[in-house]
Amino acid sequence: MSRRKRTSAVLIAALTAAACGVGESGMGEAELGPTLELASSGASNPTTAIDAESGDALVAWVETHDRESNVLLARLSPDGSVGTPTRVNNIPGDAAAHFQAPAQVATGADEEVYVFWTNNTPRPGQRFPASDLRFARSSDGGRTFEPTITVNDDAGGPPTSHTFHNLLVAPDGTLYASWLDSRNGGEGPPALPQGGESGAQETVDVSQAPTDGPEVRIAISRDGGRTFLPSFVVDRNACPCCRTAMAIGPDGALYIGWRKVYEGNVRDVVIARSDDAGKTFSAPMRVHEDGWVFPGCPHAGPALDVDSEGAVHAAWYTGKPGAAGLFYARSQDGAESFSEPTPLATGDVVAPSLSSLVAEDGGKIWMTWEDRRRGAPELHTVRTALDGVNGEMRAEVIDGSHPSVSADGGTRVFAWLDGSTVFARAGFAP
Repeated sequence: MSRRKRTSAVLIAALTAAACGVGESGMGEAELGPTLELASSGASNPTTAIDAESGDALVAWVETHDRESNVLLARLSPDGSVGTPTRVNNIPGDAAAHFQAPAQVATGADEEVYVFWTNNTPRPGQRFPASDLRFARSSDGGRTFEPTITVNDDAGGPPTSHTFHNLLVAPDGTLYASWLDSRNGGEGPPALPQGGESGAQETVDVSQAPTDGPEVRIAISRDGGRTFLPSFVVDRNACPCCRTAMAIGPDGALYIGWRKVYEGNVRDVVIARSDDAGKTFSAPMRVHEDGWVFPGCPHAGPALDVDSEGAVHAAWYTGKPGAAGLFYARSQDGAESFSEPTPLATGDVVAPSLSSLVAEDGGKIWMTWEDRRRGAPELHTVRTALDGVNGEMRAEVIDGSHPSVSADGGTRVFAWLDGSTVFARAGFAP
């Protein structure tokens, strides 16, 4: 299918100010293949993963038709073929579409594929529905899935919200699931009505919300996703509609990022670290002291990854007046401190923008983000050197929103949403 695509030498003020050369179209050393349409309508934003054993790229999304939402998974193979998307949830309609809480896909050893998503249950008299976190595993590369299980351990109790989730597979096969949880107070993380359209940029007034919630929680599986241990609280008083993000370092350090609410309705992005596989966590440290005072919910969580040298890379949005924008920074001391932010998109008005990044082998960071300064979202993708500013940059602009990138073992995949259509491009090692 033909696609509107505009490729150019993108001048981003902060990057050129850092004396970075911006080249023509491309993604760096490896070219991505043609644009592929994976879902033609009714889709929410995709997430991506790489099956390192087969070299295949995986893309997951939630698709809604006739007010029924289901999770779908597609495989993109090195031979250029795209498999027929597989429905992940065994119960029809057991999913919900939300642009800040998309279905998460991850891979393990021996063709194991994991998908983690949220559903909705209406609550009479409540603005937002309740939600449970649903999970399914596959042992054949995502071609078929076992029956769905619920990850949050309070399922069956009073209906509450569990969403804005993330999924991480550690090198030893341990699965970590993170989310925002309102079981113990606070306004529930906003979720969409079943089959509804995204409210990704909606401003939700939470200025009167209790200060004891929602919570940032993690649940762990040590048996390949067959079961999850009871969840535990990492921190409280999170911004109730900004997604969580996790990453793991080469030394086994586990990192989780989210947007925290400080006194005076300051809402800044923080990261906490665990050096004992999730048993304990450090106090949350701000990636940057933005000091953004905002009595609402911006729907903009952080992106996070760790490279092979242990450096932590983060991208995030702040709406602070006079300093609004999307920024990138890195830490070389285990998230104790971060470099000065590198601006990705700034201006007088920058709407909440989403980002995705992955640390690749060879000291490269692949970042993609939305630029909403021109109205309709445009994706900006950049391959850059390890420190985020030095070295040659190649940039590409694509019409669309809600991008996701993954890379592993020579395979790279880039997926995005255009309206309610999912597109993807993948590149494979020779």
